Amino acid sequence: MKIFEVASNSPDTQKLLGLSQFLLGRADDTTAKKEISIAAFIDLAKSLGVVVNEDTLGELINNPPLSNILEPLDPNSDVVRFKGNDNPVASMSVDQAEQVVNSNAKAALNRRM
Repeated sequence: MKIFEVASNSPDTQKLLGLSQFLLGRADDTTAKKEISIAAFIDLAKSLGVVVNEDTLGELINNPPLSNILEPLDPNSDVVRFKGNDNPVASMSVDQAEQVVNSNAKAALNRRM
């Protein structure tokens, strides 16, 4: 499903949905924990022109489409958690992956010559 298909709410909600999708993708790319501090999330939202604070963010997260991507805010925590926030299973680090790619690229060049 595309973002625009589920984002039928206000433009601010659409921007927050896009931001959430981007951050979730970055966390997946780096096998990082799927969370961000509330302050950082609010700062990023404000940089997109979304007027939001911790109270309004909690209300927005409790309603679709954000409720499909983000966990409800925990009052005892200062982080925004994404759905599926399990400890990532990292078979190799980003550095190891880059070394493998570089090694394979060098081997391919050697075969070509």
